[in-house]
Amino acid sequence: MSMRNILVGTALLVAMMAVLPGQYSRRRSVATATAGPYNGPAVSFNGTVKSLTKKEIIIDLDSEEESLTLRRSGKTKFFKDDKEIKAADIPVGTHVTLDATRDGDQKLSALKVMVAPAAAKASNP
Repeated sequence: MSMRNILVGTALLVAMMAVLPGQYSRRRSVATATAGPYNGPAVSFNGTVKSLTKKEIIIDLDSEEESLTLRRSGKTKFFKDDKEIKAADIPVGTHVTLDATRDGDQKLSALKVMVAPAAAKASNP
């Protein structure tokens, strides 16, 4: 091999090493920049409790003939008459209003579940 070929090969190797790490870190930063949970309540729902487990809440929506499944976490709080209650105090069939937010994976998580007052239950057919 000639000295010229060795110098050209070395220059190409150095250039490739300088470019590749920059491209890798750019791709990685784009992926992490778009990740993260949505902040604040996304929406409120009204419905009847169909199922309530330690991991999820399923309600039959008032406005549509379909069910909605929401995640339940340590951030989920339950209320009746503005007082915090336990989830076990809400039987299946209870009318509720709940606030939910979207997680980073775009699934809904319940934040605040409020038992509807008796007057609201009576006015809904």
